[in-house]
Amino acid sequence: MQPRRRSTSAAAFVAAVSVVFVGCDDATTDPLARLVAEETAGALAIGVELPDPGSWDVPTDIAPEDADALARWAMSWEGPASLARETRETAYSRLAALFAARLGRGGIAEQAARLGEGVHRAAELPQDALPDRILTSITEASREHTRAVMALRMDRAEAALEYVMRGSDALREVGPEAIARTLVNEVDEGFGRISPGDAYSEQDLERLKRLVRGGQEALREQDWVLAIRRAFNARGLLRVGDSGASDL
Repeated sequence: MQPRRRSTSAAAFVAAVSVVFVGCDDATTDPLARLVAEETAGALAIGVELPDPGSWDVPTDIAPEDADALARWAMSWEGPASLARETRETAYSRLAALFAARLGRGGIAEQAARLGEGVHRAAELPQDALPDRILTSITEASREHTRAVMALRMDRAEAALEYVMRGSDALREVGPEAIARTLVNEVDEGFGRISPGDAYSEQDLERLKRLVRGGQEALREQDWVLAIRRAFNARGLLRVGDSGASDL
């Protein structure tokens, strides 16, 4: 059975080379991302369509193990961030074996070039304005790109494609879509853990409900920055009674 293609790929990233910092308001998102508040979480929008296994040509006779690996990679972006990278790591080797021959050396080189362009654009951003987690992702992506290029020179096609996928996913992890999904899932789970004995006012509970639902709605509409804003605001309220929130 052929897995469902991801409809929300890296092409959904905004076309500006920028850093998205989310603020504490619920305003309409600006297509040109901007610094709204320094103390809030950020997402990296690089304006490059990163290599995306969910968009590559899948054989009609795909083996069940390969279909499972592709499905796990796609579903990892919709689940908890704490498990996502581990899930993808279990899929890279099989995906590389599946796609390397179909892409060929030229196709893999093209995917590596896309990753390289993403790394180049990200590296042009003012480093002192970037959160440490984004800087770490850029460094990781750059390292994987270098490895991919070297592997291609040695005709190690599958290894090169693995490096390309890892590097691209390092950038994608801190992109608007991934950050939005992580935050919305987090606050949705946190809201579900609230018990009658927790110290929340009716007003805060109603606002939390509105923000959580609004974040989910923004996800459905693929408005990643608005989803981040709403989820971030909800997470701020949840901290009153929930100390388990992650620190993005």
